[in-house]
Amino acid sequence: MRSLLLLTTVAFLIHAVPETGTAGISPQPRKSNQTERPAKAGKKAKVQQGSGDARSKVLLKEMSKHYRSMKSMEAQVAVEMNGGANQNKERRKGLLFLRGRKFRIDMGEQLLISDGKTSWTYLKEMNEVSIGNYEPTPDQITPDNLFTLYDKGFNSFMDTETGGNQDGNAQIDLIPQNKSVSYFKVRLKVNKASRLIQKAIVFDKSGVQYTYVITGFKANPTLKDDLFTFNPKIYPGVEVVDMR
Repeated sequence: MRSLLLLTTVAFLIHAVPETGTAGISPQPRKSNQTERPAKAGKKAKVQQGSGDARSKVLLKEMSKHYRSMKSMEAQVAVEMNGGANQNKERRKGLLFLRGRKFRIDMGEQLLISDGKTSWTYLKEMNEVSIGNYEPTPDQITPDNLFTLYDKGFNSFMDTETGGNQDGNAQIDLIPQNKSVSYFKVRLKVNKASRLIQKAIVFDKSGVQYTYVITGFKANPTLKDDLFTFNPKIYPGVEVVDMR
């Protein structure tokens, strides 16, 4: 399993699907000409605890608590990747369904499903499904912890130029304390009233940026169990690649 946000098609949303390169966008290492750059490599930094500013930490804890109170979620997500060898841009839209550790992400051309133990990646154009064990590491940002991970493991800083407030939204930069992960910053836009994430930008060390905009959100929808498994009978002639 590769680290960092399953940046395949849903990049930041799925860092833990079976393999890279077979499903959608696969980030390629390149020299970055972005203004945002990771720190120079050197001696491995020690993990710091409790660093950052107090306002951001309070909001992040409230946000995580709010999301954890939900039994299930449904979100409309717009995903954009900027970067690659030719500075290409790719945009996609999809639906995300969450219930505990179970998730389903439908990006149209690609379907990503997990029941918490097994993951399925279905490619519509190829009519092929890859099956793997769902075994993310604690440091990975995955669909089942996407909305609740940020109250620990990060140094967080509220945007100071606008007092942390942009049309009722706070902008927070999060720096991972574990320097071995493949991204060096996550920027969140959080609505201060609803405590919901509006936008997230993941800054990968390769220089690629992944932007996720939540265009619609529903708390506690009724989600049936069969939503979180792949049924080959629905896809006649599907080729099954079992990677377990």
